[in-house]
Amino acid sequence: MSYQVIKQNRTTILLFFIISILILSSCVPQSKIRYLQAKDKDTTTTFVLKQRPKNTVQPFDNLYIKIISPDEATSRMLNSETGGAGMQNVNYHMISYTVNDSGYVDFPFAGLIYVEDLTILEAKYVIEKALRVYVSNASVIVKFVGKSVTILGEVARQGEYVIFSDNISIFKALSLAGGLTDFGDREHVTILREENDKAHFYEIDLSDKKITSSDFYYLKPNDVVVVQPLNHKSFGFATFPYTLILSSLTTGIVIWQFVRSFE
Repeated sequence: MSYQVIKQNRTTILLFFIISILILSSCVPQSKIRYLQAKDKDTTTTFVLKQRPKNTVQPFDNLYIKIISPDEATSRMLNSETGGAGMQNVNYHMISYTVNDSGYVDFPFAGLIYVEDLTILEAKYVIEKALRVYVSNASVIVKFVGKSVTILGEVARQGEYVIFSDNISIFKALSLAGGLTDFGDREHVTILREENDKAHFYEIDLSDKKITSSDFYYLKPNDVVVVQPLNHKSFGFATFPYTLILSSLTTGIVIWQFVRSFE
């Protein structure tokens, strides 16, 4: 009797078996979606952070430059929005000066000041020295303006994100994009970095704790981060309508068996 029941319902059993395999194969293991795991049974809990890189001024960078002087009239004149070639209004109405292709910034009264390959602190001292002839006891504030990184692929919000700090870690940058999706491959994240007029591609593993000691833990301005998809996403399982298909098949089989019972 039981054999006959199984034989009569073998189509139903087979379909349920196939669908179960598809559902199980679409599941993503926890190890694939966790960050900062210990690899190769490494139980180390403390790693030396990679030293923060010193960003230097490069041609076509935009610099926010503000002069602070005891003489308010002088400060207003030097910080005027209408003074100085190469000056632009950018985010939050900050005044920026564009570094030309030769590495110079054109500042009112002081003229061309060479700042290429200088850190922000070094550029500050150089500009103060150039202005000393015209303004005594003046202090200069210099900041990067418009530095950004681009994040693409399996993240919640793809796009270009402005960096307001001198350095940003890969994790903080990804958090700006809403983090990786469940189908983002944390073991294969690509960083596109332009260096010496060449494009270089680097692959990093975000699931490995040792990433904090990597040269790519801190991003550089204009880096492009690409999060590759897991194979599960490539096969289309992420958006596979299991519930709809399963319910449709079940309903169809029930109707088919009901009709057969009258034969």
